[in-house]
Amino acid sequence: MTTTNELGSTTLLVLAEGDTAGAVSHARGHLFEVFVAKLLESYGYEPPTRSTVNVSSNGIELDVVTRARLDGRVAVVECKAYSQPVAAKEVTNFYGKLTLERFNNPGTLGLIVAVPSLTADGEQFVRSILEKDQNFKYLHAQAIAAALLAERIITPHPAPTALDSDFAIIVTKHGTYSAVLDVDPSSRLPTRVVAWSAQGNVPEPVLELISTSPYAQGLPVHDARINAVEAVEVQETADAVVLATVVSSKSDFQYQLPAGPKYFVGRKVSLDKLAGYVATGTRVVILNAQSGWGKSSLALKFAASIESDGGLAIVMDTRTAASSRYVVEVLRRACDDASRRGLLTLPSNASWASLPSAIATIRGLEWATPAHPVLVFFDQFENVFRSPELTQAFRDLALGMQDVPGHFMIGFAWKTDLVGWIEGHPYQFREDIRSAAETIVIDPFGSGEVSTIIDRLERSVKIKLGRDLRSRLREYSQGLPWLLKKLADHVLHELEGGSSPEQLLAESLNIQGLFDLDLAQLDPESLEILKHVARYAPIPAGEVTDRYAPEAVQALVDRRLIVQIGDRLDTYWDTFRDYLNTGRVPLEDSYILRSAPNQIARMLPLVMKNGGMATVSSLATQLATSDNVIFNLSRELRLFGVTQYEPLTVTISESIMNAPDPEAAVRLKITAALRRHRALSTFSEIAQKNDGYATSEEFAHALPSVFPAVSVTGGTWLGYARVFLSWFEYAGLASRRGGHWALQGDAESTNRQRLLSQRSPVRSRPGVPQEAPRRPLAMLARIGAGEKLRLPSNGTNDRDAFRTLAALGVATVSDDGWLVPVPPTVFDSDGSLDRGALLKRLEQVPGGSEGIALLRESPEAAPLAVGSAIRDAIGAKWTDSSTHGVGGYFRAWAKELGIRVESVPRQKKPERGQSIS
Repeated sequence: MTTTNELGSTTLLVLAEGDTAGAVSHARGHLFEVFVAKLLESYGYEPPTRSTVNVSSNGIELDVVTRARLDGRVAVVECKAYSQPVAAKEVTNFYGKLTLERFNNPGTLGLIVAVPSLTADGEQFVRSILEKDQNFKYLHAQAIAAALLAERIITPHPAPTALDSDFAIIVTKHGTYSAVLDVDPSSRLPTRVVAWSAQGNVPEPVLELISTSPYAQGLPVHDARINAVEAVEVQETADAVVLATVVSSKSDFQYQLPAGPKYFVGRKVSLDKLAGYVATGTRVVILNAQSGWGKSSLALKFAASIESDGGLAIVMDTRTAASSRYVVEVLRRACDDASRRGLLTLPSNASWASLPSAIATIRGLEWATPAHPVLVFFDQFENVFRSPELTQAFRDLALGMQDVPGHFMIGFAWKTDLVGWIEGHPYQFREDIRSAAETIVIDPFGSGEVSTIIDRLERSVKIKLGRDLRSRLREYSQGLPWLLKKLADHVLHELEGGSSPEQLLAESLNIQGLFDLDLAQLDPESLEILKHVARYAPIPAGEVTDRYAPEAVQALVDRRLIVQIGDRLDTYWDTFRDYLNTGRVPLEDSYILRSAPNQIARMLPLVMKNGGMATVSSLATQLATSDNVIFNLSRELRLFGVTQYEPLTVTISESIMNAPDPEAAVRLKITAALRRHRALSTFSEIAQKNDGYATSEEFAHALPSVFPAVSVTGGTWLGYARVFLSWFEYAGLASRRGGHWALQGDAESTNRQRLLSQRSPVRSRPGVPQEAPRRPLAMLARIGAGEKLRLPSNGTNDRDAFRTLAALGVATVSDDGWLVPVPPTVFDSDGSLDRGALLKRLEQVPGGSEGIALLRESPEAAPLAVGSAIRDAIGAKWTDSSTHGVGGYFRAWAKELGIRVESVPRQKKPERGQSIS
């Protein structure tokens, strides 16, 4: 005897009341235990001796130990009542536990109860077990229904119709009941829930429990024995569901929308993979990429290829999804459209009453010959993850479609940079979808794809952009399709407005600047509307127009700052929305630096001498170079905010010229700019994986991932890496330690290179002293006392003493050749030496902190031990003789600056190249 039509799946609902979610879960678990005990009794088992119940978002799980009444053998039972078929791995796990139990009790019986059933591979695995193991049993929902019918715990529908769907066994504290969904013969949508009892009427509390459950979907609930002959008015539940497809661009540079198939570029590997999945009958695919990397564009292009081959494809914008009913309505629309095209025939008893019946309907489709695929792609999927109910519905769809025959494919697209849950049901649902799918990870555009877009831009503006502007577009785009189109659109409008490529090169083409430009053109009311939409997106359009003037909202839609998706409004890009909400752009800057600080330091002092402004031609003459070299140097300084654009001139920014300490202001600007750069975060990631150190070669190897749209040789990447590292060192963000570079997070720069004043005639790198402290400290005292000292001659002891002070970063040479202190100075107000401040400088140079730390811990540390600590810290390759010498000098400096240093027995200094055993 059947309880419902063959499309409707049988399910088990355990419904309970409670004041809290925890109380409801506890009550449901207890009811399930009682129900299973009665069920086992009907199969010849004694009441359970031991049980463990778990109620989760997946459903209810129950482990039971009992005995067979006939022979007293132990029986191990595992029950799982889920919203979707139970996976094969659950059977595997259970059978493994059963096998272990049989080591102690060889005759142990095993029973697995899976509601509604097992997946196809699970069913196959169970059949293989049943063929060999007579002490193993499997029960699914329909078998349970049959057993309950035999025991007259439930009865057949007292007034069945041809289209009853989704038969349910209802377990409550009041008893066990039955229910079905009535389906309209025309629309095949559910119209009401009909429930009945084996004896008498269904109690009112049970009807209330059913009506508030997801099973009822908000439909009216009737007792079959009371309302069996009453006519039911059809309720079009689909009317409440808004379906919107993804809208594509109508031009190459319409950045507010994903690229239409006509304007699509590249992605051949991904398209070939998707075509292969269609050919092999893959049921579920996922597109993963970060925001703005082209997931929607690829989904639209894939859909277009399905359509061109005679199939049907729709790409849905899931930002209108508000309930689990959305999933069913999308499937219904796809099947109805495909049926109208003659691609398939719906089964005579098709039902769209619920997701299980919808999947059963798809399972029963008759496909035309030759068959053409049907694709449903769910895009903008991050919105779904906000709702556990929605996420679970999509999870059930993905799992339910795995073993469906035919040519129906489901696709999902979501961000890999989604910050979401790492535990609990939303995260687990997402991982369940991933486990049921083939995943394609989309990379940024490569050099060839970016070239195609830039070539199209050149054709649009009908002028050559020039190598430099093309290079800047490559670098700033980061290979992100959306960002490249945004930049191209900006360049297009600027050139059409009369700007030259040279003027565009003067701009900092970063994304925050473009966002600021968008906002600068808005009046206060429009800006308020935009921020309101960003805060609550996706927000119903009616809520916005009730609050603000509809024409002002429409103006933002017309400008594409706001996009309409069905009945909802959102900003044109989620990164733009984040910027409106936080004031920050999550994308880092990505320009290549090609000029090192020492190159910049040749030019800027000449500009400073000329009052902060100098012509390009005059600078080129003084430096014996070309105008183009000067222009390139100035352009990199504009990226840092050090210079500002003036035609044919190099002009230092007013904020620097007016600063009390212009040199410090320059360093501060450059440090801030580098902190926003992807190159620094990439270097940091490498260093953090290697105890804080990285080589220039390792950094160069990683740079292509920072600039995916740039294609150069390995040697060029190494050159770029060295330039970046020199700037990191200048800013105090990294320091050289022998052959390695160390990450510094506090921007305490020991690099005293100056960009605005003439280069010091004494070349020295930050480092520990290489001589005893007597002469350097005497020279420093004279400088502090205000004595006018000229730079000593080469080859003299005083020259070596000054080089030591320069290496410590406490003295330098002024433009007119005098020895002067480097701010902040290491002198007290009266000019006397502040030994604490000098000690701090000593600790800041590479290896200094390690040497001081050793002496503080072990004042008796010998010169070789101190020198070894410094050598290891900076990665130097000194001989033991050199190491001993450095350690001895360092001990003397530390003692002079107030560190307790104890004498050690005098040892013979090792010969050069020899080691001490």
